[in-house]
Amino acid sequence: MTLNLQTFNPENNSHNYRPINFSYQAAVNALGQKALSGIDLLSLFQDTVTLVSQILNIQYSRIWQVMSDSNSLRKVASIGEVSVTSESVEINVSTNQQVQQLLDNTQPVINLKTSYAQIDDLNIPSPPNSIAGLSVLIPGASKPLGFLEVYATQEKDFSPEDIHFLQSVTHVLATAIERKFSEALVYTQSQVLEQVAFGVNLYEIFNNLCILLEQQLPGAYCSILVVDKENRCLRGGAAPTLPQDFAKGVDGLMIGECAGSCGTAAYRGNPVFVNDIANDPLWADFRDFALSYNIRACWSSPFTSQTGEVLGTFAISHKFPCNPTVHHLEILKTATHIASIATETARAAAALQNANNELEKKVEERTAELQKTLLDLKKAQAQLVHSEKMSSLGQMVAGVAHEINNPISFIAGNLEYANQYIEDLLDLIAVYQQQYPQINPTIATKIKAIDLDYLCNDLPKLMTSMKVGSERITEIVLGLRNFSRLDEATMKSVDIHEGIDNTLMILNHQLKMPNNLPDIQIIKHYGKLPKVGCYVNQLNQVFMNIINNAIYALKDKQEYWQSPTHPPTIHIKTSVLEDSKVVVSIKDNGSGMNSDNLKHIFDPFFTTKPVGQGTGLGLSISYQIIVEKHQGQLNCISTLGEGTEFLIEIPIQIS
Repeated sequence: MTLNLQTFNPENNSHNYRPINFSYQAAVNALGQKALSGIDLLSLFQDTVTLVSQILNIQYSRIWQVMSDSNSLRKVASIGEVSVTSESVEINVSTNQQVQQLLDNTQPVINLKTSYAQIDDLNIPSPPNSIAGLSVLIPGASKPLGFLEVYATQEKDFSPEDIHFLQSVTHVLATAIERKFSEALVYTQSQVLEQVAFGVNLYEIFNNLCILLEQQLPGAYCSILVVDKENRCLRGGAAPTLPQDFAKGVDGLMIGECAGSCGTAAYRGNPVFVNDIANDPLWADFRDFALSYNIRACWSSPFTSQTGEVLGTFAISHKFPCNPTVHHLEILKTATHIASIATETARAAAALQNANNELEKKVEERTAELQKTLLDLKKAQAQLVHSEKMSSLGQMVAGVAHEINNPISFIAGNLEYANQYIEDLLDLIAVYQQQYPQINPTIATKIKAIDLDYLCNDLPKLMTSMKVGSERITEIVLGLRNFSRLDEATMKSVDIHEGIDNTLMILNHQLKMPNNLPDIQIIKHYGKLPKVGCYVNQLNQVFMNIINNAIYALKDKQEYWQSPTHPPTIHIKTSVLEDSKVVVSIKDNGSGMNSDNLKHIFDPFFTTKPVGQGTGLGLSISYQIIVEKHQGQLNCISTLGEGTEFLIEIPIQIS
């Protein structure tokens, strides 16, 4: 098909040039006011084609915008055909001479006079039934920005006023587009720097930067790669519209000469402009990969720190071969500047956060050390107090035992003589009764008064009871002396059953339950144990603490013991484990403990007793004695409602 193209120039036209009439001028003014109101470009474009169609009384009008690569067009507004919002049209016009003439500004207005059968509008599909039309350039300061098309469905000669009107409209559009681009660059900087100031995530900042800049570069891809210093490669930073698989393929790109635009730019530390990937040696190893995703041009500029360290690259890519313009260079400069600020700010914030974290960690560690020191001091103080109490108790017990031992030894030693003397006297009385069966009344009265027969019969029994009592007192004294063990601070091999029995003897009076309840029963299951090397005095403290706690637990829940078939009971069991250890189990049938209390049972100062009835040190000290002093284990097993069992496990001989 052929085109009948005639370039309109108002000075050469057969019509005399006349200024725009009032309706044209009013329409241009109205459009200019709308452009100044801050309306977005797409809305302005659509309002423009509607206005032009009404003023010129034509059926079709549309606007094409030049893409960032200057070689392709995108339909951004139309009237009389499918809406641009439902059909995105983008075409390459680099091979069309007439379009190039229009975009080169050598023929700013092209008049189209063609029949419907000849429609081939600059290789751009014309609207159906269109007969005549105009294409008017939207000029830019450095390059064309697009063009405005109008079509009529009947023969129409466009007057110089019509052309002047359309050129005025395109100048309004050009001014609006370039102002928007200029404002957008400032807006981009302010928006991104504001995000930087508010500490937005660095990769979110990169992504927003690319999106905002792509709005100023129609049809271009903006992307950011960041330097991985450890692996000397580039990692994905942001690529919001770049084909996803292409972006994944570039992630991990090695830095070096001939490593594409970005890898080379990061290596050189300078911008790299590849206008046609198909012919550039820098892309030799990646050419087929890029072309498979329609990436034909890529301009990359590194962004650096204040010390000159390359932090990453910012790239603009296109689908067609093209050269960078002043606008592209300005955007590259702005983008790398913002990316540098964002990266260094993020690094500084991360360093500050790390420093804060490290400081907080050190403060926490120091606080923990101080708390531990304070706790250790409290424990040491409490242990000293407890040890002093036990020492005082031991001294008192030893003193009492000593004081009792002397008189009881005297009594026990003389009971034999007293018994012999009494037997001799009784024998003498028997002899008298045999030799003098006839007694005088005075003696008979006395014999009756003292019930001599009962006395002679009961006196030996009395002496026997006194002997048993003195032996029992002797045993108690011996038990008290064994429990105190003041002369045995060093390790000694002993029978630990003796220590348990001595402890039970001292606590015997506590086994009585109040309110006529059955007394606490002690059931012993002693195994055959060898003598155990231990610190006797300290081990006795452990038995004392655990058994005393068991007694308290049984007395604390008196409602449990109303039934005589279920008396309060403490089971004590001993056995040998693995021929090298002795195990002592002390178990009560009380109410048990919940899991929270069980977790803290050996903690210093933890107690379940009411205030004033427990220090929370007994079990903590017992744990230290068994674990630290005897290299053993002390465990507590308890279930709520089923009682509590303490398991003491110590080696027979400490290594």
